[in-house]
Amino acid sequence: MNEQQASLFTRPHLFAAFFFIIFIFLLYQMAAIIAPFSSALLWAAILAMALAPLYRRVVAAVKGKKGLAAGIMTVGTLLIVIGPAVSLFIVLAGQAVDIYQWVSELIKSGKLLETWDRLALPLLDRLAGLPLLQEVDVKGMLIKGISDLSSGMATQMGVVLKDTLLLVVNLLIMLVSLFFFFRDGESFYTSVTGLLPFTHEQQKAISRKFQDTFRAVINGVFLIALLQGIMTGVGLALFRVPFPVFWGFLAAVLALLPIGGAALVWIPAAIYLYATGSDLSSLLLAVWGMVFVSLPDNFLKPLIIGKKANIPTFLLFIGILGGLKVYGFLGILAGPLVVTLLTAFVQIYREEFMEK
Repeated sequence: MNEQQASLFTRPHLFAAFFFIIFIFLLYQMAAIIAPFSSALLWAAILAMALAPLYRRVVAAVKGKKGLAAGIMTVGTLLIVIGPAVSLFIVLAGQAVDIYQWVSELIKSGKLLETWDRLALPLLDRLAGLPLLQEVDVKGMLIKGISDLSSGMATQMGVVLKDTLLLVVNLLIMLVSLFFFFRDGESFYTSVTGLLPFTHEQQKAISRKFQDTFRAVINGVFLIALLQGIMTGVGLALFRVPFPVFWGFLAAVLALLPIGGAALVWIPAAIYLYATGSDLSSLLLAVWGMVFVSLPDNFLKPLIIGKKANIPTFLLFIGILGGLKVYGFLGILAGPLVVTLLTAFVQIYREEFMEK
């Protein structure tokens, strides 16, 4: 054994090797322990970060008693945020089943075919001359698609309702976690960032980017999407479109997309009103959608996101879409945060290695 090989087996090297092996093993075991409750913990962390400014005001109001402030915020979140969200989910589940039954009745009674002939037949006659569409049953494909979509939504809602016990357990875990995230979240965050092997300025830069992007996504994506969903649902209810709560929720989800957005709901709804003979309601709903739903999105979202996140809006949208694909609904936040942290690390790499 030469001198170089002997130097690899010194006490500090052995200690470091065993320490990191055990440390990684314990991290893996801890990840396995919390994996069943990961969604509840993540949602608790998201709510705690989103409501952190309000929590600080409550702490100041109760003269620095963090435990009392955390309890007040947890109960308030349950009553104002979580309670209405659960109630909305119950209504959505009921309306999803009703939509399936409604579409089935339309198909059986032939009303769907009548509406199709009145609305789409003239357009299809023009398109039928195209060589690519001559042998394609467009009408049959779309009707089958509508039926499959409605039945699929009803099935998924039914599956979720069967897991009611799991939802209750996750809700309890989320509430308990939310209390501790409110009370001790700042110390948790400081401890984690303190472990990063960077200078103090670099840690502050990463932390600032993380917080700015989080607020930008919450304010510029979530809140605006929620507002668009509410305004879409109100407009559909005013002009008597069936199942306005469900379509309003769908509009809020679609509002997260950079193209189309909530217009993918209110435009077909206006067409539906026109097809059923409600010409004035169709026109008024179209005006409502343009003025109160889509117009605010066009200038509010780029303004809020671009100002706070300080990264290209296009990358944020890519992060949202990719996050939805990889992480599910939580990807709406996880995707942009990954993009933001990557840009921060690229900047550190450029400063530490490229410039030097």
